[in-house]
Amino acid sequence: MRNLKLLLIFCLSFPAFSIAQLDFKYDDTAYKTIYAQDLCDFLHANPKTMLVDVRTKEEFLETTTPGNLNIGRLKGAVNIPIDQIEKNPNFFKNNPDSPIIFYCSHSQRSRRVSKLLANKGHKNVINLNGGLTLLTQTADFPCQKEMIVSALPYKNIGADEALRLIANTKGLMILDTRDFLQFEGKDTVQSQNIGRIKDAYSVPASRIQEYAEKLDTKKTYLIYDAYGNESNNAAKYLSSNGYANVYHLLGGLAAIIGKDRETLRTRKQLLTETPAYTILNGYEAINLLLSKKPVFVIDARPAAEFQNKAKEQLQNLGHVKNAVNISRSTLNAQKEELQKHKNETIVVYGSDAASIAAELKKMGFENVNLVFVGLWEIVSATHNIKSLKQAKSILVDHEGLY
Repeated sequence: MRNLKLLLIFCLSFPAFSIAQLDFKYDDTAYKTIYAQDLCDFLHANPKTMLVDVRTKEEFLETTTPGNLNIGRLKGAVNIPIDQIEKNPNFFKNNPDSPIIFYCSHSQRSRRVSKLLANKGHKNVINLNGGLTLLTQTADFPCQKEMIVSALPYKNIGADEALRLIANTKGLMILDTRDFLQFEGKDTVQSQNIGRIKDAYSVPASRIQEYAEKLDTKKTYLIYDAYGNESNNAAKYLSSNGYANVYHLLGGLAAIIGKDRETLRTRKQLLTETPAYTILNGYEAINLLLSKKPVFVIDARPAAEFQNKAKEQLQNLGHVKNAVNISRSTLNAQKEELQKHKNETIVVYGSDAASIAAELKKMGFENVNLVFVGLWEIVSATHNIKSLKQAKSILVDHEGLY
């Protein structure tokens, strides 16, 4: 039951993790793509561009559940949900040649729509890589403040703005709304122990009403959890009950860990109770794997997934070049062989990665690195972040999947 709950949380945190993830193979073939850092210049150069938000009406209006999908919208966008377009793909037939940029939360639904319309003969269909989630959290979207609008009673902020808030706000109250065991880094599921922001207070989201009675309404608050799944509800409750200065960290600690740039130094300064091993975001993992530094890579997924033989097609992602498949159940049998790599840089990814990384540290391995979120983080980054396109070269056995 515990593992099922964690799987549901992961899927809600990363809606892109669906069968639609396999649509990457149509990028810049069936339709065009655009990166976050290029969007502003494109819109200025092409003022007749139509921005279409293909999320649900509730997501567009920021009234959906889970609340971590309430992340605003792009200024000037019209909301035409994907199901409406699929039912009536001729909706745009009167405007076949003007640029149309489609976006959603993680750029999977927008990829499906882009391909659908491209197949209908539209010449200038464009998918926004990474979707609104990436745009709200990346430093590579220069017109972020101008373009992202929100009507929420609290203020959603990305990791960079949160760091500035922490550094510059006297008396800032930082509230961590996860379970207390996760706050302490003592959860029985190792992957849930990713640290916490220094000087944060533990205020579980389920008890926010109780704690609110003890909080000063005049203070400034920064609210977060691991992925933004429940912290938004706490932020909404406070801001709706007399707390005027409430900030919510979009994407939670996952946003601070990041995915599109080196954040390790910042995390060391900002976080405490982190694991003994080193957590790497997508950018850091890709650059390490692309470097000339000798790296021993462990794929900690079940053997069927490593071999692209899983029953669920979405689990067949290929693997990192030269990776060795070691799951938690086979670790003990391979300990002696692993000792040969004790002085090397170790990179671990996959479903059992956190527990294996922790065990390797106990075995005396010095340089153990965990890829946060796992292989999907690398796959997603290579297709959504401009500076990481070259990372496709480190993926093998994936032809036809992406």
